[in-house]
Amino acid sequence: MVKAVLLDAGGVILVEDPEYEAWEAFIARELRNWGIEVTTEDVRRTVKGYVQRLDQDAWLAALWHYLRPDLRRFRDMKERFRAFQREWLSRREHRLRDGIRDAIAVLRSAGYILALAANQDERTGQFLRRSGITEGFAWDLVSAEMGIGKPAPLFFRIILDAIDVPPSQAVMVGDRLDNDILPARILGMWTVRMLAGPYRDQIPPTRLHCPHRTVIHPRALPEAIASLCNSTDQGRVSAGRL
Repeated sequence: MVKAVLLDAGGVILVEDPEYEAWEAFIARELRNWGIEVTTEDVRRTVKGYVQRLDQDAWLAALWHYLRPDLRRFRDMKERFRAFQREWLSRREHRLRDGIRDAIAVLRSAGYILALAANQDERTGQFLRRSGITEGFAWDLVSAEMGIGKPAPLFFRIILDAIDVPPSQAVMVGDRLDNDILPARILGMWTVRMLAGPYRDQIPPTRLHCPHRTVIHPRALPEAIASLCNSTDQGRVSAGRL
């Protein structure tokens, strides 16, 4: 039985593709300044390879890919890249995914307890609340406001304790196998993977990385979650997409 639905922000509620594209363009430009002739498309393909292998930070992995074995240059580039990320995120325009408002409205009307479960900065948390997308949520704080983020199991336990729902009666909806699906399954939660952005290319290396359901659009979320309510085997994995 599913009582609560935890929703990731990036990839599920928000469209984040523009920031990833900006990061790849920055890396390609900086590498060319170092005399390494690569295009943004080259960097994107390299990033994709590390995403598929579930590297925790595929963009940093791509930097090392091109700069190895020069650790000094990698560390310098990393600092420049992190500064660029902070500056870009501080001025990004948040965009809600098409159909997510309707999907959340259906879930809300179905009586599920809704909670945010997102690795985001405070500015994004404020936007989500201001937009009204988290209206009626039992938990609407993001990681920066919690002092801990995914994939730490404690991140999920804090939310579940706050909404007073056991893991076996909660479903995590996220776009990342490493940050969302794996830790949620380890805790005994149900899981739904939203195929979105670069993380749609992640390949599950173990059974615990496999979601119980997979969807390609927010409109399919209510049906996918409803189907979990009729399932009694939390260890079963479905590869079907809705």
